[in-house]
Amino acid sequence: MADELEVPASSQTSTGTALDAGADYPVYAVVGNGPVGVRCAQKLLEYSRRAQVVVFGEEATAPYNRVKLSQYLADHVHLAELDNPVNTAPDSRLATFDNRRIAAIDRGAKTLIDVDGNRQPYDRLVLATGSEPATPDIPGIDLPKVYPFRSLRDTQALIRLRDDSRHICVIGAGALGLEAAAALKTQGNRVTLQSRGQMLGGLLGTEGAEYLQGALAALGVELKTGEPVNAIEGDDCVQAVRFASGERLAVDAVVLCTGIRPAVALAESCGLETRRGIATDQWMRTSDPDIYAVGECAEFAQRIYQFVRPGYEQAQACCAHICRDEISPVADTEPLPYRGSPTDIQLKIAHIPCAVIGETGADQQVYVYRNRFRGLYRLLRVSNQRLVGAVYIGSWDEADRLRRAVADGEAVGDRALQRFERDGQLWEKRALRGLKAQPDSYLVCQCNNISKGQLCEAISRGKRTLAELQRETNAGSVCGSCRPLVAELLDTPAPNLVMRHARGILVTSIISLLLIALALLMPPAPISESVQSHWYWQTLWYDNFWKQVSGYSLLTCCLLTATLSLRKRWRRLSYGHVDHWRYVHSVIGCTALLALVIHTGFRLGENLNLILMLDFLAATTTGALVGVFMARNHHWTDMKLREHRKWWSRIHYALLWALPALIGYHILAVYYF
Repeated sequence: MADELEVPASSQTSTGTALDAGADYPVYAVVGNGPVGVRCAQKLLEYSRRAQVVVFGEEATAPYNRVKLSQYLADHVHLAELDNPVNTAPDSRLATFDNRRIAAIDRGAKTLIDVDGNRQPYDRLVLATGSEPATPDIPGIDLPKVYPFRSLRDTQALIRLRDDSRHICVIGAGALGLEAAAALKTQGNRVTLQSRGQMLGGLLGTEGAEYLQGALAALGVELKTGEPVNAIEGDDCVQAVRFASGERLAVDAVVLCTGIRPAVALAESCGLETRRGIATDQWMRTSDPDIYAVGECAEFAQRIYQFVRPGYEQAQACCAHICRDEISPVADTEPLPYRGSPTDIQLKIAHIPCAVIGETGADQQVYVYRNRFRGLYRLLRVSNQRLVGAVYIGSWDEADRLRRAVADGEAVGDRALQRFERDGQLWEKRALRGLKAQPDSYLVCQCNNISKGQLCEAISRGKRTLAELQRETNAGSVCGSCRPLVAELLDTPAPNLVMRHARGILVTSIISLLLIALALLMPPAPISESVQSHWYWQTLWYDNFWKQVSGYSLLTCCLLTATLSLRKRWRRLSYGHVDHWRYVHSVIGCTALLALVIHTGFRLGENLNLILMLDFLAATTTGALVGVFMARNHHWTDMKLREHRKWWSRIHYALLWALPALIGYHILAVYYF
């Protein structure tokens, strides 16, 4: 006879004798230990003082946050940051079982049966089985080195693949495919992103897709859209991808990001009503009133939500309904039915934020701000003078307020819309207040519905770090976009984003500093007519023609470096991303120092020439230091960066203002005298 499962008295993972569902306490079982299943267990323990809660997970690992797998693949979070245990103090009423796949549900006996035949009775059951990858029917899909991207095990395999492969093809340009392609790209490999249609299913629009395509190209990701894959070819493993046109792309690995489908097999096997997902009502009850379904496996009002925030909202309604007769006073909640959720998409492709907020409609007015130089694209959708939707690519300091404004249908005036189209800002700067100046009702974490007041209350109880606040309130535990706001509340600066060409700017800045040190410390070149002197040094340093060549080359470099300042301030000059211009600026600055060495022969000069030389070296020194800080800003905090970069930049600009007059006098003196 098969063993029965037992909810242990003090441990969270064990087997033994089953609990009697007819005892003095109810037994609530949760099948699925993803983020939504874990949230259900947490809420059931919070709402009920008596219930015993049992959680079953199919994977061999402890519960982890699937939402952060793309960030883990991109090395933005560590493995430990994926941990997602039930957020509660040790509780004898909780048991979690990993590596336990439930094979059947005996609805008559109200019992779960796992693959080994072990049984667990329940009073109420929550199915949080999530979804599974939708594998396309393509010849060669079963070849070695064709990888799905769904679980932690998949992600760890992709990390190894990223370092070992020369050319990876990512099939599917939805949110997961975009994040995967950017995370898999390294300097030593090629990544091609393939999509049958437009990226993100066309939600960005044609122009938005062009901006995102440019951002991907800057990362080195190649894009191929419009052609379906007909076959994956290879003998013992993947060798090529063949498209419908007959074109053949040589690759040595394929990653499938071709969508997901609700995991409904368990529900179907026990006779629950299913459509695309498990059919539910507004309390997330299935056709069996003692069984509920939440998350990606559930279908509510003919709609399936494939994001974690709707799953959390469903878990709230579901658990409140299960515990409606015994809700603990400390829960401070009133059961409210589930009414549906917004389908906002928010992702970060490498260091590029991208979001689609709200809904589209035929009667909406569209307002667009674009800045190709900075790689910014922002679109607003307005209906009856109210914000109803938005799309943006690139950082936007108003993004948090924008999401709330769209959710609330906030009114917007013509003046604000004109300012948006001109400057890309919807609200006046003085109207943008820091988090500390916001009311306690201000929503900080959209995914978990955590307000500023809840965070402040946790801080007052001694939770003084990001990790402690996350464990206490769940703020920042899903997508992580609100962590800078939480850090602001703690006076803890958050890390900056990695700048494009950071390594190149760092290298040229360090070379520039070394050249400046040589110019100051090397003895001046001697004037010698000896036959033992190298004739080419004499020619470069003393021949009148070559002196002019080096001098005008130096002048040309100075003029070219000024184009970055012009590019920042002249709106019509909008070609290329600002980071590309910064990189070129640093390379030209380094070249100018080489020309200076050739032109002067390490001689500092006298009188006004000495002042010119010192001013030029000081300006390039401060510029190189700014380059170092900018290139390393993802390793230092905002406060440190502002403290150093601000002052070096101001000194750099001040020194540059003196250069035109000094250079002009130098040229005049050479030709006049």
